[in-house]
Amino acid sequence: MTQSSEQLRDRVTVAHKTALTLVLAFSLCIGIYTGVGLLILNRRGATPQAELPIPFYAAAALLAIGSIVFRRAQLHSARLEIVAARRGVEGLIKHLLNVTIIAAAIAEIIGVLALVVVFFGGDQNDVIRLGIVGLIVSLYNYPRRTAWQRAVDYFSATMPGESPLGL
Repeated sequence: MTQSSEQLRDRVTVAHKTALTLVLAFSLCIGIYTGVGLLILNRRGATPQAELPIPFYAAAALLAIGSIVFRRAQLHSARLEIVAARRGVEGLIKHLLNVTIIAAAIAEIIGVLALVVVFFGGDQNDVIRLGIVGLIVSLYNYPRRTAWQRAVDYFSATMPGESPLGL
């Protein structure tokens, strides 16, 4: 393994650790939003159930599907090839990191919905369901370092006339 390949692996590792930390932080926030929502409901007591939470479920479903579609579209091999050709391998690493952050942030919005539904007549089941959906979407966006490394290795080897790190 050459020095530039080792540097490339180090950069992927650093980017992956950053993405991993952010996805776990977003997941923790979703858990906190859900817990705060349940705490508010327990302190406030039972309120009449309205049909208002249905739009929250629809919004959560659209956000969940949107997050998954966004991630799959941005991590498709054709898209990665375009990114690598335009921005090089360093740009590819940044793209992988940005896609993971955006998809996980969308999952956190679902977690925020778990808290907001409390103020619009939602009950304990609504909060828990929305929190679980947010966590599932967040964990689906969990970055896989081996996949990132394979993509970076592939595109660094196939980029004609360019050093893997732009050196």
